[in-house]
Amino acid sequence: MHLPSFVSRIGARIRSSLSRLIDRIGAALLQLMRPWERLPVPAQVAIAFPTLAVVLFLFHLGPLGQPLIRAIFYGVFWSILATPAIVVATQNELRKRDRREGPGKPDQG
Repeated sequence: MHLPSFVSRIGARIRSSLSRLIDRIGAALLQLMRPWERLPVPAQVAIAFPTLAVVLFLFHLGPLGQPLIRAIFYGVFWSILATPAIVVATQNELRKRDRREGPGKPDQG
């Protein structure tokens, strides 16, 4: 079945608009991430660990239906493992971006 030509033009416009929207959302999220990436590692750990412990505790308590003590244990256990993973991933992304953009380029966030 052959579609009329205006259908492909409308599709191209929608794809173009969607692509621009996704680029704008990505740029906005990147601006939110830059302050986190520039924090020193101890500050990232001090923020990430308690946040992860609470979120993972609530996840194990609620959706997974674990008993209270077990949910506390799992929340702390998994946050001990997840905190270094998040900090290392953050530092790697920062290092990669600095290599790509140049370390002398000032932050815009």
